[in-house]
Amino acid sequence: MRRTGGECVVEALRAEGVRHVFGIPGVHNLAIYDALLRQRDLVHVLARHEAGAAFMADGYARASGRPGVVLVTTGPAATNALTPLAESHAGSVPVVLIASDVASALVGRDVGALHAVPNQIDCFRPVARWAEAVSDAGDIPRTLAYAFERLRTGRPGPVVISIPNDFLAAPVATALPARSAGRRPPCHVEDVEAAARVLAGATRPLVIAGGGVVAAGAEATLVAVARRLGAPVVSTVGGRGVIDERDELFHAVLPDRRRTAPVLRAADVVLAVGTKLGHRHLEKLDVTLGPGQRCVHLDLDPSVPGRAWKADVALVGDAGAGLAALLAALGDGPAAAGWDRAWRAGVRADDGPRFTPEIAGLLASLRRALPDDGILVNDQTGLTYWAEWRYPVHAPRTFLYPAGSAVLGYAVPAAIGAKLARPERAVVAVAGDGGFLFSVNELATAVKYRLPIVFLVIDDGGYGAIRWLQDRLYGRSGETRLANPDFAALARAFGGRGERVEDPSRLGDALTRALAADGPTVLELRATIEPPWEMPEPA
Repeated sequence: MRRTGGECVVEALRAEGVRHVFGIPGVHNLAIYDALLRQRDLVHVLARHEAGAAFMADGYARASGRPGVVLVTTGPAATNALTPLAESHAGSVPVVLIASDVASALVGRDVGALHAVPNQIDCFRPVARWAEAVSDAGDIPRTLAYAFERLRTGRPGPVVISIPNDFLAAPVATALPARSAGRRPPCHVEDVEAAARVLAGATRPLVIAGGGVVAAGAEATLVAVARRLGAPVVSTVGGRGVIDERDELFHAVLPDRRRTAPVLRAADVVLAVGTKLGHRHLEKLDVTLGPGQRCVHLDLDPSVPGRAWKADVALVGDAGAGLAALLAALGDGPAAAGWDRAWRAGVRADDGPRFTPEIAGLLASLRRALPDDGILVNDQTGLTYWAEWRYPVHAPRTFLYPAGSAVLGYAVPAAIGAKLARPERAVVAVAGDGGFLFSVNELATAVKYRLPIVFLVIDDGGYGAIRWLQDRLYGRSGETRLANPDFAALARAFGGRGERVEDPSRLGDALTRALAADGPTVLELRATIEPPWEMPEPA
């Protein structure tokens, strides 16, 4: 069939089962938008900034497990999406960015074409699993099909496709390739058997579960392996929800040093699954595996096992298939009996001196207001730093946190993506006053689509965590005070609801009212919440 390149893009997305795309039309990608306007299967969500569109796609992917798709036009519109893609890359989140480019005859020539960025695609290679510029209009369907194939068969993350605008507008004689049935590879049988032997001999086994378990949908199998071993479960931030955190086997979140470091030192065998054991987590622990401790590491990426800790057995493959094979290889048998439950309970109860009743009360209000499957979306602020460790998570894909890059401005657009992915679920986003204003423009998108999201703004009048660090590191602070608007009034100006919560003890009531609304609500809570990091007081 003869289609325009823009029609090829839309047809390829529809063939992959895409249902939502996020973006902003521009002069160079209008052929895609014309094709979108003439069909009903794909719903376009209009953002107010390309960074917001890409964060929406990230939140959509984390909440649903399906790729989030972003459409941007050439040059500055495309580069606006770089920061969100850096977070998606760090978090192994499947996002597909489709960008227009200057006309094919002008690509790479640096002759001052409208919106031109020389070698645009090269901007994305450091933050993408795969990035490709289309060099022939007939390759558009195959290139898109390959991008989705990469997401199905390899480590998730952003993929980027750049298409010259003349290819999008021109008629193309091409066929759409059939959707592939590719899947991620299983682990080698001999490696599984070696891992089972090591784990079966453990006295105090410990499981560290990462986001790869969630990506594989292998939460139940992970829990079954942990029960067979009698192993406490520590989750990474990306792996939160792999086990209901009310379960007695759940121990802590990896970077929570007070709770995690003692069990890591006591374990004789560590099974790490679907995690790269990133530096951000491990630097807080100050723990390395010592003599007599062994590590079995299962990950889809062959470069991951052994990167942080020496892997006695490296299992390379899909977390779901690998865990299922490991469970079968372990067979029936008694769970390990080396853990002192009372000791571990004492370790888990160590909140440290800085976890105040006020912070505990705010987290409890959030947890009570949200059902078990409700989604909490986090920005970077004092309360979310505590939530990263202490907010109880009961189900996978319900705790969205930009742990990979610790970026500001994530919560507002990511919550929009999450709500569109899971409209039946309650969604609450938490941001500080600084981070909220990074992406407050996307409140217009929430109003446009009448999305009943609650945006909780913790207003301390500044970049509070940075001010706290300045005081402790240098004994003084500056350039962190903010001149803020009336956030509740600002929400009403956008067409949403706004409410100031005067008493922290009334937060739960305010959340209940907001979750029952028929559109977005901004709740402003004025509070100063110090981060959980333990540092000496300034001299």
